[in-house]
Amino acid sequence: MRISTAQYYRVNAEQMQTRQNEVAEMQAKLGSGKQILSPSDNPSKSDLINRLESAKERQAVYGKNLDAVETRLTSEETVLTSMTQIMQRVTELTVQAGNDTLSGPDRMVIAAEVKSLRDELLNLTNTRDLNGNYLFSGNKFSSPAFVESSSGTVSYNGDYGRFEVNISDVRQMTINTLGPELFSTADFAALDDLVTKLNADNGAGVRAALTTVNGINDKLTVSYGTMAGRIAEVDSQRSIVEDTTFRLDELLMREEDLDYATAVTELTQESVALQALQASFAKLSQLTLFNYIR
Repeated sequence: MRISTAQYYRVNAEQMQTRQNEVAEMQAKLGSGKQILSPSDNPSKSDLINRLESAKERQAVYGKNLDAVETRLTSEETVLTSMTQIMQRVTELTVQAGNDTLSGPDRMVIAAEVKSLRDELLNLTNTRDLNGNYLFSGNKFSSPAFVESSSGTVSYNGDYGRFEVNISDVRQMTINTLGPELFSTADFAALDDLVTKLNADNGAGVRAALTTVNGINDKLTVSYGTMAGRIAEVDSQRSIVEDTTFRLDELLMREEDLDYATAVTELTQESVALQALQASFAKLSQLTLFNYIR
């Protein structure tokens, strides 16, 4: 079969252009450090990389959610620790005041301290977070959890809404403690009644109040344990998020990052092949019929 000069030049030019494109593409990959320069290069792998990157972005969101939860729970932990310490002091004072050797003035001194501690507990139930939201009011976070009337009666002012935060693709976490889980209206009323009995030098009544005081302590202990469990859950989930992110990074590196050693070898091979083709084409293109006859 006869091959025209034009066809010969066209075929060789196309071959050189293909080689040049391959060399340029490999150089671009080496420059970017990526296996794929355009999704069209490998649609299935590009889709996998996109899904891996989306999964990694979700883990970053879960990490931020956990940071926010931890900040809130740290605030709750500080408040509940203070409440627990205050109630322990109330318990000590109640036991002390129940002793019949105490005089009326002694019990009045204790009454003043118990009243002060009761007021401090009420203040703590209305603690706000860094954003100015009340911690224990449920979804009514812009309103104080407990309010006190002019007559001294304390009532719960929040609602019973729970805050739920996504911490994984399949898990949500409840993060807030409600005011009634700490104190009830009856609990504050019981503390007020204890103060009244102390001022009245009612030793028997004070001793009877110890059962109620212990009950308040027990409620706080349960709430503290629940809060501590949430903190432990945050720590556990954070480890899961970090491990998941690490595995995703490894998968992305395998699917996306370029193997430099292999790429350099391929670039060298393509460059050598291109140079050989160019040299061959240049030599053959110089031949004419007269060169051939001569």
